[in-house]
Amino acid sequence: MQASQRTPDHLWMSILLGLTTLCTIAAFILGQRAGIDAVQIYFLYISRIFLLGPVLLTAGASLAVLLLVVGGDQHPLATFADYFATRFRHDGSITAVLGPLVLMPLLMGAFGTMKQMIPLYHPFDWDDTFAQVGSTLFFGVTPWQITHFFFGSALGTVFLDRLYAAWVPLLFLVTPVMALIAPPLLRARFFLSFALGFILIGVVGAFWFSSAGPCFAGLLHTHEAARYDALMARLHAINDSGWRLSAVYFQDHLWQAYANRQYGFGNGISAMPSMHNAIAVLFALSVGQFGWKVRTGAWTFAGLIFIGSVHLGWHYAADGIVAWASMYGIWRLSGWYLRVSGYERAVTAPPAPRLVLVVDNDQRLAA
Repeated sequence: MQASQRTPDHLWMSILLGLTTLCTIAAFILGQRAGIDAVQIYFLYISRIFLLGPVLLTAGASLAVLLLVVGGDQHPLATFADYFATRFRHDGSITAVLGPLVLMPLLMGAFGTMKQMIPLYHPFDWDDTFAQVGSTLFFGVTPWQITHFFFGSALGTVFLDRLYAAWVPLLFLVTPVMALIAPPLLRARFFLSFALGFILIGVVGAFWFSSAGPCFAGLLHTHEAARYDALMARLHAINDSGWRLSAVYFQDHLWQAYANRQYGFGNGISAMPSMHNAIAVLFALSVGQFGWKVRTGAWTFAGLIFIGSVHLGWHYAADGIVAWASMYGIWRLSGWYLRVSGYERAVTAPPAPRLVLVVDNDQRLAA
Protein backbone atom coordinates (compact mmCIF):
# COMPACT_ATOMS: atom_id res chain seq x y z
CA MET A 1 0.00 0.00 0.00
CA GLN A 2 1.27 3.48 -0.86
CA ALA A 3 1.30 5.89 2.07
CA SER A 4 -0.34 9.27 1.56
CA GLN A 5 2.15 11.99 0.74
CA ARG A 6 2.09 15.01 3.02
CA THR A 7 3.50 18.38 2.09
CA PRO A 8 5.16 20.24 4.99
CA ASP A 9 2.82 23.22 4.75
CA HIS A 10 3.35 23.97 8.44
CA LEU A 11 6.74 25.44 7.48
CA TRP A 12 5.03 28.51 6.03
CA MET A 13 1.51 28.28 7.43
CA SER A 14 2.84 28.65 10.98
CA ILE A 15 4.57 31.89 9.93
CA LEU A 16 1.35 33.24 8.42
CA LEU A 17 -0.52 32.39 11.60
CA GLY A 18 2.14 34.01 13.78
CA LEU A 19 2.32 37.19 11.70
CA THR A 20 -1.46 37.53 11.59
CA THR A 21 -1.77 36.99 15.34
CA LEU A 22 0.96 39.49 16.21
CA CYS A 23 -0.41 42.09 13.81
CA THR A 24 -3.92 41.72 15.23
CA ILE A 25 -2.74 42.01 18.82
CA ALA A 26 -0.67 45.08 17.91
CA ALA A 27 -3.72 46.70 16.28
CA PHE A 28 -5.82 46.18 19.39
CA ILE A 29 -3.11 47.49 21.76
CA LEU A 30 -2.36 50.55 19.63
CA GLY A 31 -6.06 51.27 19.30
CA GLN A 32 -6.64 51.03 23.03
CA ARG A 33 -3.74 53.38 23.78
CA ALA A 34 -5.01 55.88 21.20
CA GLY A 35 -8.56 55.74 22.54
CA ILE A 36 -9.92 54.15 19.35
CA ASP A 37 -12.29 51.20 19.17
CA ALA A 38 -9.88 49.11 17.11
CA VAL A 39 -11.91 45.94 17.64
CA GLN A 40 -14.92 47.47 15.91
CA ILE A 41 -12.81 48.73 12.99
CA TYR A 42 -11.10 45.36 12.72
CA PHE A 43 -14.33 43.36 12.53
CA LEU A 44 -15.80 45.86 10.08
CA TYR A 45 -12.82 45.23 7.81
CA ILE A 46 -12.92 41.44 7.93
CA SER A 47 -16.69 41.31 7.49
CA ARG A 48 -16.45 43.43 4.34
CA ILE A 49 -13.57 41.35 3.00
CA PHE A 50 -15.28 38.03 3.69
CA LEU A 51 -18.36 39.31 1.86
CA LEU A 52 -16.43 40.76 -1.09
CA GLY A 53 -14.10 37.80 -1.65
CA PRO A 54 -16.70 35.17 -2.60
CA VAL A 55 -18.44 37.58 -4.96
CA LEU A 56 -15.26 38.27 -6.89
CA LEU A 57 -14.24 34.61 -6.77
CA THR A 58 -17.60 33.58 -8.24
CA ALA A 59 -17.15 36.15 -10.99
CA GLY A 60 -13.66 34.81 -11.68
CA ALA A 61 -14.87 31.20 -11.74
CA SER A 62 -17.66 32.14 -14.14
CA LEU A 63 -15.12 33.77 -16.43
CA ALA A 64 -12.92 30.66 -16.27
CA VAL A 65 -15.87 28.43 -17.21
CA LEU A 66 -16.68 30.76 -20.11
CA LEU A 67 -13.09 30.54 -21.33
CA LEU A 68 -13.25 26.74 -21.17
CA VAL A 69 -16.44 26.78 -23.22
CA VAL A 70 -14.91 29.15 -25.77
CA GLY A 71 -11.88 26.87 -25.90
CA GLY A 72 -14.07 23.95 -26.88
CA ASP A 73 -14.44 22.14 -23.56
CA GLN A 74 -17.75 20.26 -23.66
CA HIS A 75 -17.83 19.62 -19.92
CA PRO A 76 -16.32 22.68 -18.17
CA LEU A 77 -17.84 21.90 -14.76
CA ALA A 78 -16.50 18.35 -14.89
CA THR A 79 -13.09 19.76 -15.80
CA PHE A 80 -13.24 21.97 -12.71
CA ALA A 81 -14.25 19.05 -10.51
CA ASP A 82 -11.47 16.85 -11.86
CA TYR A 83 -8.91 19.58 -11.32
CA PHE A 84 -9.81 20.14 -7.68
CA ALA A 85 -10.09 16.40 -7.00
CA THR A 86 -6.49 16.09 -8.15
CA ARG A 87 -5.54 19.32 -6.37
CA PHE A 88 -6.69 18.10 -2.96
CA ARG A 89 -5.41 14.56 -3.27
CA HIS A 90 -2.67 15.13 -0.71
CA ASP A 91 -3.61 15.59 2.92
CA GLY A 92 -1.91 18.98 3.32
CA SER A 93 -3.59 20.66 0.36
CA ILE A 94 -6.88 21.55 2.01
CA THR A 95 -5.12 23.18 4.95
CA ALA A 96 -2.80 25.10 2.62
CA VAL A 97 -5.82 26.44 0.70
CA LEU A 98 -8.11 27.24 3.62
CA GLY A 99 -5.34 28.73 5.76
CA PRO A 100 -4.65 31.77 3.53
CA LEU A 101 -8.35 32.18 2.76
CA VAL A 102 -9.03 32.59 6.48
CA LEU A 103 -5.84 34.33 7.64
CA MET A 104 -5.36 36.94 4.93
CA PRO A 105 -8.64 38.78 5.63
CA LEU A 106 -7.67 38.85 9.31
CA LEU A 107 -4.26 40.26 8.41
CA MET A 108 -5.84 42.84 6.13
CA GLY A 109 -8.20 43.83 8.92
CA ALA A 110 -5.29 44.41 11.28
CA PHE A 111 -3.38 46.32 8.59
CA GLY A 112 -6.35 48.54 7.77
CA THR A 113 -6.92 49.27 11.45
CA MET A 114 -3.30 50.24 12.13
CA LYS A 115 -3.01 52.32 8.97
CA GLN A 116 -5.56 54.76 10.36
CA MET A 117 -3.50 55.23 13.52
CA ILE A 118 -0.24 56.20 11.79
CA PRO A 119 -0.64 60.00 12.13
CA LEU A 120 -1.69 59.59 15.77
CA TYR A 121 1.63 57.99 16.67
CA HIS A 122 3.83 59.61 14.02
CA PRO A 123 2.46 62.80 12.43
CA PHE A 124 3.25 63.27 8.74
CA ASP A 125 6.74 64.74 8.56
CA TRP A 126 8.44 63.11 5.54
CA ASP A 127 6.49 64.69 2.68
CA ASP A 128 8.98 67.44 1.95
CA THR A 129 11.86 64.98 1.90
CA PHE A 130 10.22 62.65 -0.60
CA ALA A 131 9.08 65.54 -2.76
CA GLN A 132 12.68 66.75 -2.96
CA VAL A 133 13.96 63.24 -3.68
CA GLY A 134 11.61 62.93 -6.65
CA SER A 135 12.71 66.26 -8.07
CA THR A 136 16.37 65.30 -7.64
CA LEU A 137 15.91 61.93 -9.33
CA PHE A 138 14.32 63.58 -12.37
CA PHE A 139 16.85 66.44 -12.65
CA GLY A 140 14.70 69.18 -11.19
CA VAL A 141 11.44 68.15 -12.85
CA THR A 142 8.59 67.14 -10.57
CA PRO A 143 7.67 63.56 -11.67
CA TRP A 144 3.96 64.27 -12.23
CA GLN A 145 4.91 66.74 -14.95
CA ILE A 146 6.46 63.86 -16.90
CA THR A 147 3.43 61.59 -16.57
CA HIS A 148 1.08 64.41 -17.58
CA PHE A 149 3.21 65.09 -20.63
CA PHE A 150 2.39 61.58 -21.89
CA PHE A 151 -0.99 60.89 -20.23
CA GLY A 152 -2.19 64.44 -19.58
CA SER A 153 -5.35 64.27 -21.65
CA ALA A 154 -8.66 63.63 -19.93
CA LEU A 155 -8.87 60.21 -21.59
CA GLY A 156 -5.36 59.23 -20.52
CA THR A 157 -5.98 60.38 -16.96
CA VAL A 158 -9.28 58.52 -16.76
CA PHE A 159 -7.59 55.36 -18.07
CA LEU A 160 -4.97 55.52 -15.32
CA ASP A 161 -7.62 56.39 -12.75
CA ARG A 162 -9.81 53.39 -13.59
CA LEU A 163 -6.82 51.05 -13.71
CA TYR A 164 -5.61 52.33 -10.34
CA ALA A 165 -9.06 51.81 -8.82
CA ALA A 166 -9.20 48.26 -10.25
CA TRP A 167 -6.28 47.34 -7.98
CA VAL A 168 -8.63 46.80 -5.03
CA PRO A 169 -11.01 44.22 -6.56
CA LEU A 170 -8.04 42.61 -8.28
CA LEU A 171 -6.37 42.18 -4.89
CA PHE A 172 -9.41 40.37 -3.50
CA LEU A 173 -9.65 38.22 -6.62
CA VAL A 174 -6.00 37.22 -6.95
CA THR A 175 -5.52 36.12 -3.33
CA PRO A 176 -8.22 33.39 -3.32
CA VAL A 177 -7.21 32.31 -6.83
CA MET A 178 -3.60 31.89 -5.67
CA ALA A 179 -4.80 29.85 -2.71
CA LEU A 180 -6.97 27.62 -4.87
CA ILE A 181 -4.96 26.94 -8.01
CA ALA A 182 -1.32 28.00 -7.56
CA PRO A 183 1.27 25.19 -7.31
CA PRO A 184 2.38 24.55 -3.71
CA LEU A 185 5.73 26.34 -3.93
CA LEU A 186 4.31 29.41 -5.68
CA ARG A 187 1.38 29.54 -3.26
CA ALA A 188 3.67 29.42 -0.22
CA ARG A 189 6.03 32.06 -1.62
CA PHE A 190 3.18 34.34 -2.68
CA PHE A 191 1.44 34.36 0.70
CA LEU A 192 4.66 34.70 2.69
CA SER A 193 5.58 37.69 0.53
CA PHE A 194 2.04 39.04 0.75
CA ALA A 195 1.98 38.92 4.56
CA LEU A 196 5.52 40.23 5.00
CA GLY A 197 4.82 42.98 2.48
CA PHE A 198 1.78 44.31 4.27
CA ILE A 199 3.54 44.19 7.64
CA LEU A 200 7.06 45.38 6.75
CA ILE A 201 6.08 47.79 3.97
CA GLY A 202 2.52 48.74 4.85
CA VAL A 203 2.86 48.95 8.63
CA VAL A 204 6.50 49.25 9.75
CA GLY A 205 7.65 51.28 6.74
CA ALA A 206 4.56 53.49 6.79
CA PHE A 207 4.94 54.23 10.51
CA TRP A 208 8.63 55.04 10.15
CA PHE A 209 8.31 57.19 6.99
CA SER A 210 4.99 58.78 7.87
CA SER A 211 3.86 60.86 4.90
CA ALA A 212 0.54 61.79 3.34
CA GLY A 213 1.32 62.15 -0.36
CA PRO A 214 1.18 64.96 -2.94
CA CYS A 215 -2.63 65.16 -2.98
CA PHE A 216 -2.64 66.19 0.68
CA ALA A 217 0.52 68.32 0.68
CA GLY A 218 -1.38 71.58 0.19
CA LEU A 219 -3.89 70.73 2.91
CA LEU A 220 -0.99 69.98 5.28
CA HIS A 221 0.81 73.19 4.22
CA THR A 222 4.12 71.43 3.58
CA HIS A 223 7.05 73.45 2.27
CA GLU A 224 6.99 71.63 -1.10
CA ALA A 225 3.21 71.79 -1.53
CA ALA A 226 3.41 74.39 -4.30
CA ARG A 227 4.97 71.78 -6.58
CA TYR A 228 1.61 70.00 -6.68
CA ASP A 229 -0.86 72.88 -6.89
CA ALA A 230 -1.02 72.65 -10.69
CA LEU A 231 -1.38 68.85 -10.53
CA MET A 232 -4.37 69.01 -8.21
CA ALA A 233 -5.90 71.79 -10.29
CA ARG A 234 -5.62 69.64 -13.43
CA LEU A 235 -7.17 66.62 -11.72
CA HIS A 236 -10.07 68.64 -10.35
CA ALA A 237 -10.63 70.29 -13.72
CA ILE A 238 -10.88 66.88 -15.42
CA ASN A 239 -13.17 65.66 -12.66
CA ASP A 240 -15.42 68.72 -12.87
CA SER A 241 -15.68 68.39 -16.65
CA GLY A 242 -17.80 65.28 -16.17
CA TRP A 243 -15.26 62.45 -16.13
CA ARG A 244 -15.58 61.87 -12.38
CA LEU A 245 -12.16 60.65 -11.26
CA SER A 246 -12.27 58.12 -8.45
CA ALA A 247 -8.96 59.55 -7.21
CA VAL A 248 -10.52 62.96 -6.55
CA TYR A 249 -13.50 61.39 -4.81
CA PHE A 250 -11.48 59.12 -2.53
CA GLN A 251 -8.86 61.75 -1.77
CA ASP A 252 -11.61 64.04 -0.54
CA HIS A 253 -13.19 61.21 1.44
CA LEU A 254 -9.89 60.25 3.09
CA TRP A 255 -9.10 63.84 4.01
CA GLN A 256 -12.52 64.38 5.58
CA ALA A 257 -12.11 61.19 7.59
CA TYR A 258 -8.63 62.25 8.70
CA ALA A 259 -9.67 65.82 9.57
CA ASN A 260 -12.74 64.68 11.51
CA ARG A 261 -11.02 61.65 13.08
CA GLN A 262 -13.46 59.21 11.56
CA TYR A 263 -12.31 55.60 11.54
CA GLY A 264 -13.79 52.90 9.37
CA PHE A 265 -13.37 50.60 6.39
CA GLY A 266 -10.98 51.96 3.77
CA ASN A 267 -9.94 55.04 5.71
CA GLY A 268 -6.38 55.98 6.57
CA ILE A 269 -3.70 58.03 4.79
CA SER A 270 -0.23 56.72 4.07
CA ALA A 271 2.07 57.40 1.12
CA MET A 272 5.53 55.91 1.74
CA PRO A 273 6.00 53.13 0.80
CA SER A 274 3.21 52.52 -1.70
CA MET A 275 1.28 49.30 -1.14
CA HIS A 276 -0.39 49.72 -4.53
CA ASN A 277 3.03 49.48 -6.13
CA ALA A 278 4.30 46.75 -3.82
CA ILE A 279 1.40 44.39 -4.49
CA ALA A 280 1.45 45.09 -8.24
CA VAL A 281 5.11 44.05 -8.25
CA LEU A 282 4.24 40.93 -6.23
CA PHE A 283 1.71 39.97 -8.90
CA ALA A 284 4.35 40.40 -11.58
CA LEU A 285 6.97 38.40 -9.67
CA SER A 286 4.46 35.61 -9.08
CA VAL A 287 3.96 34.94 -12.79
CA GLY A 288 7.67 34.68 -13.53
CA GLN A 289 7.32 31.04 -14.65
CA PHE A 290 4.39 31.67 -16.97
CA GLY A 291 4.46 32.58 -20.64
CA TRP A 292 5.87 35.84 -21.93
CA LYS A 293 2.41 37.25 -22.62
CA VAL A 294 1.35 36.81 -19.00
CA ARG A 295 4.65 38.22 -17.72
CA THR A 296 4.44 41.19 -20.08
CA GLY A 297 0.87 41.90 -19.01
CA ALA A 298 1.74 41.70 -15.31
CA TRP A 299 4.77 43.97 -15.55
CA THR A 300 2.85 46.40 -17.75
CA PHE A 301 0.17 46.55 -15.07
CA ALA A 302 2.83 47.18 -12.40
CA GLY A 303 4.41 49.91 -14.52
CA LEU A 304 1.07 51.62 -15.10
CA ILE A 305 0.27 51.46 -11.39
CA PHE A 306 3.56 53.25 -10.72
CA ILE A 307 2.75 55.90 -13.32
CA GLY A 308 -0.81 56.24 -12.03
CA SER A 309 0.33 56.61 -8.43
CA VAL A 310 2.34 59.69 -9.44
CA HIS A 311 -0.05 60.96 -12.12
CA LEU A 312 -3.08 60.98 -9.79
CA GLY A 313 -1.27 62.62 -6.88
CA TRP A 314 -1.43 59.64 -4.57
CA HIS A 315 2.32 59.14 -4.23
CA TYR A 316 5.72 60.68 -4.66
CA ALA A 317 7.94 58.82 -7.14
CA ALA A 318 10.14 57.72 -4.22
CA ASP A 319 7.17 55.89 -2.67
CA GLY A 320 6.88 53.59 -5.65
CA ILE A 321 10.63 53.09 -6.08
CA VAL A 322 11.07 52.06 -2.45
CA ALA A 323 8.01 49.80 -2.69
CA TRP A 324 9.35 48.02 -5.78
CA ALA A 325 12.76 47.44 -4.19
CA SER A 326 11.25 46.35 -0.87
CA MET A 327 8.85 43.83 -2.39
CA TYR A 328 11.62 42.39 -4.56
CA GLY A 329 13.74 41.91 -1.42
CA ILE A 330 10.83 40.28 0.40
CA TRP A 331 10.19 37.98 -2.57
CA ARG A 332 13.82 36.88 -2.50
CA LEU A 333 13.70 36.44 1.28
CA SER A 334 10.60 34.23 1.05
CA GLY A 335 12.23 32.11 -1.65
CA TRP A 336 15.37 31.75 0.45
CA TYR A 337 13.39 30.63 3.50
CA LEU A 338 11.38 28.05 1.55
CA ARG A 339 14.62 26.71 0.12
CA VAL A 340 16.63 26.45 3.35
CA SER A 341 13.66 25.12 5.32
CA GLY A 342 13.37 22.19 2.94
CA TYR A 343 9.89 23.08 1.72
CA GLU A 344 10.99 23.70 -1.86
CA ARG A 345 12.71 20.33 -2.04
CA ALA A 346 9.73 18.57 -0.47
CA VAL A 347 7.19 19.88 -2.97
CA THR A 348 9.32 19.77 -6.12
CA ALA A 349 11.26 16.51 -5.68
CA PRO A 350 9.88 13.53 -7.62
CA PRO A 351 7.90 11.04 -5.50
CA ALA A 352 9.90 8.27 -3.90
CA PRO A 353 9.77 4.97 -5.83
CA ARG A 354 7.42 2.36 -4.50
CA LEU A 355 9.05 -0.58 -2.79
CA VAL A 356 7.61 -3.87 -4.04
CA LEU A 357 8.20 -6.99 -1.95
CA VAL A 358 7.69 -10.28 -3.75
CA VAL A 359 6.21 -12.80 -1.32
CA ASP A 360 5.52 -15.50 -3.85
CA ASN A 361 4.59 -15.74 -7.49
CA ASP A 362 0.97 -14.74 -6.85
CA GLN A 363 1.23 -12.13 -4.09
CA ARG A 364 3.11 -8.85 -3.83
CA LEU A 365 3.25 -6.22 -1.12
CA ALA A 366 3.88 -2.63 -2.20
CA ALA A 367 5.09 -0.07 0.33
